Amino acid sequence: MTDRSVTGGGVADGERNPPDPAIPVGEGAGNRREGRAEGARERAPAAGSPALPPAEDMGPGRAPDRAPEPGGAVAGPEVGAGSDAGPEEGPPPEVARDGDALRFTGRLTSLSAGRIWHRAEEAAKGAGRIDLSGLEALDTSGAALVLSAQRIAGKSADGDVPVEGASEPVAAVLERARGASGKPPAPAPEKPRLGPIRRLGAWGVGRVKGAGDSAEFLGESAATVVNAARRPRDLRAADVLRHLDEVGTRAFGLILLLGVLIGVILAFQSAVPMRQYGADIFVPRLVGISLLRELGPLLAAVVLAGRTGSAFAAELGTMTVNEEISALRIMGIDPMVLLVLPRLVAATIAMPVLALLMDLSGLVGMAVVMVGRGFAPAIVIDQLHAGVQLWDLLQGLGKAAVFGLVIAGIGCRAGLQAGSGPRAVGDAATSAVVGGIVALVVLDGIFAVLFFRLGW
Repeated sequence: MTDRSVTGGGVADGERNPPDPAIPVGEGAGNRREGRAEGARERAPAAGSPALPPAEDMGPGRAPDRAPEPGGAVAGPEVGAGSDAGPEEGPPPEVARDGDALRFTGRLTSLSAGRIWHRAEEAAKGAGRIDLSGLEALDTSGAALVLSAQRIAGKSADGDVPVEGASEPVAAVLERARGASGKPPAPAPEKPRLGPIRRLGAWGVGRVKGAGDSAEFLGESAATVVNAARRPRDLRAADVLRHLDEVGTRAFGLILLLGVLIGVILAFQSAVPMRQYGADIFVPRLVGISLLRELGPLLAAVVLAGRTGSAFAAELGTMTVNEEISALRIMGIDPMVLLVLPRLVAATIAMPVLALLMDLSGLVGMAVVMVGRGFAPAIVIDQLHAGVQLWDLLQGLGKAAVFGLVIAGIGCRAGLQAGSGPRAVGDAATSAVVGGIVALVVLDGIFAVLFFRLGW
């Protein structure tokens, strides 16, 4: 029986015995470790063994056994992979002035460059060239010191100072460090200051370009809608329902509140002057016609432009900034069909519903005021029935559908044409709201003239 004491699965120091020949090597952790130790002792060369090259064969005149690493860690014949981890071998780095030459010798690595850093920078002042012929090894830290010395010498000489005498590996590391340090960014060219006429011309060109982009988007939208009418399967019903919820359902509360308030305000503001002439009984007619033909669709459209148009622009603008729109086009997916068409359809459908809610809530607010002023509810209803026709309601709902289509299109266009950078999304949302409200006013004016000419 072999006399061994095992602690924690290992053999205690001082009690290690040769492996028991009865136990084959490889059975048990202790035997495996001892087997590896024996193998290592057999493979390790003795001191002075010819298996290792003599030290003089690794001198500076010998070509390097390996090419410099891509990262430029160390260049030199005597430096191995573990040179940074252990004590450095070889001559320490030295720096000295020899006339106008700044001469580096020894091994200039990260382990030793700090010793001569300040001395080298002081000696570099006034140097006309840098001599690296005596340098045996160089890594990126040493290269940084050489480049710093070259820069200081260049400032003193008011020009570039050449680096001479470097061996091929040292020159390669130095060149990589010089490339990695990068060049300072070139200053941005100053924009030429334009005169008033040129600025006016640039503004006009920008407006024309914007009009061209709008016309292009309008044409694409029209083609997308026509194609969707011919192929209804291109329209994603789930996206339409989701946008209907965002555009319509979630805006019902705001629309109802604003409608009641608008009805109350119109009733009070109309009743005071009309009472002077004894005509305050006609306030329901006045408020009803105003709400159904003009104010109901217009106010609902303003809410839609501020709430939904900006949301469309921000959502699509974020996708544009993140280059998701470009990715869709690369994959062969038309963003007009996938993103714009469901929003156009949802806004066109939801807008008449919002306008109708605005009308009804406004009439309720007006009726409350009239009843509060002493008019019976039946009188209010009779006045509404006598003064308001179904055609007035249909006119307003028709205009509301057009308003919804235009607001959604302006919001989508602003999002798809957003620029780059963090401000692009905000600019797109602002452009959508401003453009939507301006378009509403222009369209309402066009409808007013058109209905007047048609006698409606």
